[in-house]
Amino acid sequence: MTSTHATQRYADLTLQHEEAALLATPAPRPPADQLIDTASGTVAIGRHTDGTPALLPLWNRYGAAHSLIAAPTGSGTSTLLDHVAAAEATTPLIESRLIDGRAVAHGFGTAGPADHGVRTATERGQALEMLGDVFDTIGRRRSSTDPELPYAPTPQRPLITLTLTDWPEIAADEEIARLAHAICVMGRSAGVGLRVATWSVRLIDGAALNHRLTRATRIHLTVRSAPGQGTLAPHAAAPARAFRTWAPAAR
Repeated sequence: MTSTHATQRYADLTLQHEEAALLATPAPRPPADQLIDTASGTVAIGRHTDGTPALLPLWNRYGAAHSLIAAPTGSGTSTLLDHVAAAEATTPLIESRLIDGRAVAHGFGTAGPADHGVRTATERGQALEMLGDVFDTIGRRRSSTDPELPYAPTPQRPLITLTLTDWPEIAADEEIARLAHAICVMGRSAGVGLRVATWSVRLIDGAALNHRLTRATRIHLTVRSAPGQGTLAPHAAAPARAFRTWAPAAR
């Protein structure tokens, strides 16, 4: 290895060490009403290694943005979703809904986001009712004569975010899977964003949502020993960047 290469290698390792140190301790969450930027349609969910905010797209000029959160148990999904729910609750431009996959499948789960007024389904019947209601809303909005492009949510026609947690727990339910897929296909232009949380980068072998979410924002939480640390890619063509979510909010 030449001296030039050695110097560059040392610089690279130093940068990696500095970046790791920046993410070692999560920053406290700013006030929830300061997290959403309506100009860009994003919510700040944490910070990157350079200190800049990690931004999760909620909508853009074409409509709602879908997202996939892939994270093993204990890596910080609940905290991340709590940050997003708290932020969404501060604006009339967004209606948040959540299906607790573990509760639907087994009768128990963690409904933390419900603390922020999120309409939450914890039973199969409730889940199907919520999915059906969202699907009907999409139909009504798509039949509108005004396409409203470029898209922007309003208090009269807010962005709807539908979060499905523990997706593998309910993916085998054909009716739930069918409605979720239809919402993913049709929801974007109608201002309905689907947010799917699962345990790995792959949803389920052969699942229709696998293909539909290939262009979605991808969050991959990877470190159980440092919950909330992972990578964020705002769209398929963007490189994944290291980030860490805010520290859990005090209760």
